[in-house]
Amino acid sequence: DNLDTRIGQVAHGFPTVFSFMLPEYAPGGRPGDGTLVGPETMVMDMPTVVGLLNGMFSLIRYGLCRCRGGFGTEGSTWNCYEADFSSANAQLSFKRPFENKTISIEDHAKNVIRELSTILTSGRLSTENKNLIMDAYISKYIEIQNMDQKGENMKGEIKVIIDPGEAALRLSQQLVLSTPEFHTNNIVKKNGSPRGLPERRQASGTPYKAIVNVMFKGGCDSFNMLVPHTCTKGTDLYAEYSTVREDIAISRNLLLELNEVSNQVCEKFGVHPNLGALKAMFDDGDLLFFANTGDLTKETTKENYLKDTESTLFAHNHMQRAAQRIDPLKAKDGTGILGRMRDALTRQGLSVGAFSIDDNSISVIGENGVTTPSMILSRSGIEPFNVNPSSDDMNDAMYSLNGDTKAESSGVFAEFFSRVLLESLSQNKLLYDNVADKSTEITFPTSAIGEKLAMVAKMIDSREERGTDADVFFVAMGGWDTHDRVLSRQEYLFNEADASFKAFADEMKAKNIWD
Repeated sequence: DNLDTRIGQVAHGFPTVFSFMLPEYAPGGRPGDGTLVGPETMVMDMPTVVGLLNGMFSLIRYGLCRCRGGFGTEGSTWNCYEADFSSANAQLSFKRPFENKTISIEDHAKNVIRELSTILTSGRLSTENKNLIMDAYISKYIEIQNMDQKGENMKGEIKVIIDPGEAALRLSQQLVLSTPEFHTNNIVKKNGSPRGLPERRQASGTPYKAIVNVMFKGGCDSFNMLVPHTCTKGTDLYAEYSTVREDIAISRNLLLELNEVSNQVCEKFGVHPNLGALKAMFDDGDLLFFANTGDLTKETTKENYLKDTESTLFAHNHMQRAAQRIDPLKAKDGTGILGRMRDALTRQGLSVGAFSIDDNSISVIGENGVTTPSMILSRSGIEPFNVNPSSDDMNDAMYSLNGDTKAESSGVFAEFFSRVLLESLSQNKLLYDNVADKSTEITFPTSAIGEKLAMVAKMIDSREERGTDADVFFVAMGGWDTHDRVLSRQEYLFNEADASFKAFADEMKAKNIWD
C-alpha cells in the first residue's frame, strides 16, 4: 500500500500529470561534486531508503504481506514470525538446502553466496562482501542448529520450526540486497576503513525558530480568501470585486471583518466566512496578508508581460514550482526559497533542519555541499528500520558491507548509494528514538493537512533532541484547482485549512513556542 510515499515511486503511478522529478536536481557527494545531475536521486532519502529495505526484507522473511513494512495489501501486521508464510499472498521459492553432507558448511556457504552474487548482482559482489555474507550465513546456520526442538531461538521468542539452511539463506539474501553492488551497476573497491557518518547536530543556543510553508496546490482563488470590505478613501474596491466576480463573489455581509487598518487602500478587509481562525490570528497581531504578490521578473503591463517575464505564467504547474523557488532569474538554479534560507543560516553557524511532509519539493533544496540534504517525512510518522532483524549483528554487517571506498577506483554511484544508506539509517534511529513517542496536546483534524501539521508539531517538539536551532518545513494541501463548483469547494477547503491552522497554533501555544 502507498508505495509512492513509502519508497518514492510506484509502477504506472505518479503524483501529478506533470513531471515530479526536477531535471536540474544535483545529488550530494561525489556525483554532485562532479557537477552531475540525478533527478531520480530525489527519491533517495531516509524514509524511502528505509521503506524500500524494510519492504524487501519483509518479502524474504514473511512473503508478500504487510509484516514489518511489507509491500503486501493483505494479511496481519502483528502475528509476524520469520518463515511463517501462512498469511502471505506469495513467497520467494529460491532454496539451497544443505543436503550434501560430503562437503563442509563453509564450502556450501561459499557456493550459495556465489550463486546469489550471480543472480542478484551479475557477479559484481566484491570478494570482501562475499566473505562478510558467507560468515553471516555460517553463523546463522550454527545458531539455528543450537535451537531446541520447539523452535525457541536465542532471544527467547517462540517461532515456527525452521531449517538452518533456509534461515541462513534468508539472512544472506537480505544482506546482498543491502549492498551497493545490488543497487548499482558499479564495481566496489573498499579502502578498509569504516564509512564516516556526519556528526550529530549541536544547537548553538540561539532561540529556536521555525518556518512552515503551506502551499495550496492547484492554485487557491485568493480573491475569495481576502476581500475588500470598507473602502471610503477613494475607489470602492468591494464594488469592483463584486462586479468582476459576479456569481462567485462573496456577499459583504457574509465576510468576517478584520480589524481596521490605516495604511491600506481600504480601511477594512474581510476574509472568507470559513476562516475564523485566520481572522482571530490577524486581529491578535499574529498574521499578515501579502496581497498582489506573485512571480513577476519586473513591473510590466498586459501588453508587455510576455517579453518582460522569465517565468511561464498561467500554467499552475510552472507557477507552483516558481512559488517554491522564488528565483525567476535562476541565480541559484536548482534551489528553493526555504533551502536558501537554510543555507544562509547554516553559514552563520546555526544548526538547521529541512523537511517536506509527504511530498517532494524544491522549496527545501539548498546549494550542494552547504548542508545535509533535506528530508521527506510521512505524515503518519517515522517508520523504524529492520524491526526484529534476522540476526543480532545484521545491522552491523550492513555497515561493513557499505564501508568506505577508494575514490580513484570504486564506482561513484555505488559510493553514493552506500553514503545515503548509512546516513539514512543513522537519521532514522535518531528521529525514531526522539519523535516516535512525541504526542500533541491538541487534537488535530484527521484531514491530510491536519495530519501533516501534526507531524510538523511533533518535529518541532523534538528540536532539542535533534540539536537544531531552526527548522524549515514544506507542507502541501491539494484540491485547489477549482475549475467548477468554486464556492462549494472553497467552503470545504477553507474550513479544512482553517481548522488545521487553528490546531497548529493552539499546539504551539500549549508548548510555549508560538512566540
